[in-house]
Order: sequence, then structure tokens, then C-alpha cells
Amino acid sequence: MENNSCVIIPAKNEEGSIAFALKGLLDTKLISKENVYVVDNDSTDKTNEIAVSFGVNVLFEKERGYGNACLHALSEIAKRKKQPDWILVCDGDGSDDPGDLSLLIEAYHSQNADLVIGSRTIKEVEKGSLGFLQKFGNWLTCLLILIFFRQKFTDLGPFRIIRYQSLLKLNLIDKTWGWNIEMHVRALQEKMKIVEVGVWYRRRHAGVSKISGNLVMAIRVGIKILYTFFKLLILRGR
Repeated sequence: MENNSCVIIPAKNEEGSIAFALKGLLDTKLISKENVYVVDNDSTDKTNEIAVSFGVNVLFEKERGYGNACLHALSEIAKRKKQPDWILVCDGDGSDDPGDLSLLIEAYHSQNADLVIGSRTIKEVEKGSLGFLQKFGNWLTCLLILIFFRQKFTDLGPFRIIRYQSLLKLNLIDKTWGWNIEMHVRALQEKMKIVEVGVWYRRRHAGVSKISGNLVMAIRVGIKILYTFFKLLILRGR
């Protein structure tokens, strides 16, 4: 078991999936429940009650946004004076396969990586797990990274491990859907080692995606990602 690690799971209205996601993660025996932080991002259902029943840490963040949830968890980890070697960030909808966690951990150690991203496009994904706008936005962002940083990536997947000290150095501030691209671009700007590992990606266990299940939201998220990318290029240099 990787005791010197922490897991952050942002979750909003995932009562139909959070138990599935947590059970799968804990069943790997790679993570101890006292190191798992589920951040209830202003849910109106029983997400927090279900998460509490697993004995993991359940935090509450009223300010909506993926980045807000992650920043809250990081603040709590620092407050508790934890010094994990690495942090896993994953979704609470059950789309990530916990069985792939060992692949990310192996790549992290064997390649001395700062950031390991689970790529959903290297392996075959479950039909319907990624919408057209998600695929297009992902392709476009990876193309921009290739153009501006001369490095090739295939995905900006949410299932990722990052070295804790490297994460602190990035000084991430995005409060919403720019969190993952901010992490990726900042890591490139800091010349950190980024590794991709092919992972199996499934349809969410229950409910409707907040992004792919809503056209307006998918467009808003896409715009936010592009805005964040170019803002980082301008403000922090390439």
C-alpha cells in the first residue's frame, strides 16, 4: 500500500456513483481511506453521506468549481501537515478504472515523473464515454501544446498523479474547469517531466455528465480551457 500518498476526488451530486468509485479505489489496496479526500462541491443530494459511510475524509466547498474543490483539499492537506509523496486526482463518477492506478504509480516511480496523466485515447474507450465536443476540445488543446511547446500528448485526462512538491511549485490558482490545463501548461513551463499512460475509460456509473451532458456547459468549458491556455502563455511566458 502506498501510504505516503493522498487522493482528491471532487464530487457534485454523485450519489449514484460515489460509492462505486470509492469502493473500486479502496479495493485496490493501494490507497488507505484516511488519505482519501472527497470534496463535496455544494451537492444537493446524498453524496456526502455516502462518502462519509466509507470512512474517508469528506470536505465541503460551497464555491462551485473543479478547481475550488481541489484547492480546498490541498489547503486541508497542508493544514493537517501532511507531506505526501504524490497526489492522485480523479473523478467521483466512476468513469476512471481504479485498476489502472497501479500503472500510473509504476510510471511515476520508474520514470521519476512529476506528473503522470491517464490518457483516455491511447486505449479503446467504452462507447459513449467521451462526447464529440470533449474529443474535439481535447484534440485541439493537445495540438496547441504541440505547436507552442513542441511536446506531443494525446489527452488531458482527469485521472492523474502529481508529485506533491511539484504541485506546490506550480502554484495553481484556477477555480473552475481550467484546473487540469493549468496544471499541464505550468508543468511544461517549469520543465517538469510529464508521462502519459494509457487507461481504460468508462461511461459514468450513473447520472448525466455536467459537461458532455450539457451542450452549453461543454462550450463554456471549452472556452475556459482555451482562455486559460493562452493566458498562461502571455502572463507566465512559454
